Amino acid sequence: MKPFFLQSIVLIITISFIHGQQYVIKQDFRNSYQYNSYSVFTNNGGRLIYRLETQYSLTYSGTIKSILPLNDFIIVARIDTFLGSNQVFTFRILDPRLGIWIDGRIYQRSALIYAIELNYYQQIIIELSPPRTPEMSSLNTVRFRDGLMTNKIYADYMQVSPWASVYDLRLFSNEYPIELYLVGFAVVQRRTQIIF
Repeated sequence: MKPFFLQSIVLIITISFIHGQQYVIKQDFRNSYQYNSYSVFTNNGGRLIYRLETQYSLTYSGTIKSILPLNDFIIVARIDTFLGSNQVFTFRILDPRLGIWIDGRIYQRSALIYAIELNYYQQIIIELSPPRTPEMSSLNTVRFRDGLMTNKIYADYMQVSPWASVYDLRLFSNEYPIELYLVGFAVVQRRTQIIF
């Protein structure tokens, strides 16, 4: 009986740790050379931990920086369009747990579906929920789910209100680093308007 009791306590602690990973993403004011830039904060909004900077020149590109003390940073992800396409993107993310770069690509299957392909043929689907009304088109919930198991959700984000460019990002699994979800966020948010 004791081992089962201890296993349940460990399971509860693990679930609360995984479900405790929440972040706030706020859009920054536009600069002349940046298309969209975002700041990622801890859940209480108190500490800046990442910066997402995207640019449009002839093609779309982006950089994700992990913010260090004393206004220093480390580049932890890069995003580029694939051969000038507006629907296929390549990326590299630095996995902080393993200390290696992971290559992948994201392609847009439809207006509501994106697919992330990683090394070793892993696939994650990004699903945008359709808006209930045209006025709510910016309030889509965006889910990151397993490519094979539709009920396995890794993370999601949602815009807090239609008037503020503030998003809540929740992680339900620590199977992939947060940088992967930030890359997906940057690619999905690149669009200026969704046409349904």
